[in-house]
Amino acid sequence: MPLELDKPLHLPEHLRSELQKVHGSIIQEKDIPNIVKGHYNVCVGDVVTNTLLHIGIEPDVAVVDYKTKRENMVFNRILNFGKISYNVINPAGTITPELWNTIYIAMKSGKKVRIDVNGEEDLAIIPVVYFSPVGAMVIYGIPNTGLAILEVRHEDKKNVLKIIEEMEE
Repeated sequence: MPLELDKPLHLPEHLRSELQKVHGSIIQEKDIPNIVKGHYNVCVGDVVTNTLLHIGIEPDVAVVDYKTKRENMVFNRILNFGKISYNVINPAGTITPELWNTIYIAMKSGKKVRIDVNGEEDLAIIPVVYFSPVGAMVIYGIPNTGLAILEVRHEDKKNVLKIIEEMEE
């Protein structure tokens, strides 16, 4: 049974630097198709999701907030993505039970899903890695750096659980 979340978790200051590090590898757009082919793929972020859709790759789940570097930005490609879409509220620096549960439901659905976050999706990477199957590809953006990709391993799932345990209720 996966961990259930019944209260919002807040990111404490001492974990910020850990989450700003690159987990996985920085990748070039041209390398994405060969890396993600045949894997379960999850995108966190608008630019990343738009990039994948632009090159013809539909992720299994995309988590977006219609902002890039805190500025409102809507990519029409994203609006048209997904057989199912969910809307959730998730403030900055927080993982709400609503976001947590929606990511779980989306990843279990077996359908292409878009999760629209009213607030901020930056910390969605935590439940995404927690709920992803081992071997899944999690693609996310690193501001002013580029696209990063993490092939989820057991070790990554353990690291995410440690972060969850250190977050404040």
